[in-house]
Amino acid sequence: MEQELVLAARLGDEVAFARLIELEAPRAYRAVLAVVRSPQDAQEVMQDASIRAWRQLGGLRDAGNWPAWFRRSAIRQAIDRAGRVKRRQVREFNFGSIEDPGGPDPTAAWARHATVMEALAGLSAEDRAVLGLRYGADLAVPEVAAALGIPLGSAKSRLHRATSRLAAAMGDGNDD
Repeated sequence: MEQELVLAARLGDEVAFARLIELEAPRAYRAVLAVVRSPQDAQEVMQDASIRAWRQLGGLRDAGNWPAWFRRSAIRQAIDRAGRVKRRQVREFNFGSIEDPGGPDPTAAWARHATVMEALAGLSAEDRAVLGLRYGADLAVPEVAAALGIPLGSAKSRLHRATSRLAAAMGDGNDD
């Protein structure tokens, strides 16, 4: 289905392109949000990525590669933005995005979320990108590699290092 939409969008079909974005945006957004850490910045990156994708759709050689091509573009823009934007001193927490843990102590889940967000804030944009793609966008490691445009072995090693750094930042004792 995506291949037909890509082909139609290449011919100028804006409805087909909007459908492509609609299909891929949720996964890409979660990964972008992990990199830029701000819902407002993530929205802006996604908007820019969508515009860039529309303009550069003719450069996509294989229509079947649309999802990875779009995610890679969005992640690159998020990394660029994270490198340019100086983080605000005030840390924002979006508690509305936390699912109710259904356990006896929802406060513990909120505290854990805050700890994870603080630890993520201390990681590089590249580390947040690989973690965001793997866990935020729920991509398999080969898909992470494709989204970042890197070899599978590199994706595995980056994911391992980023996970170790996150664990160390959270005080889980896995220094690497």
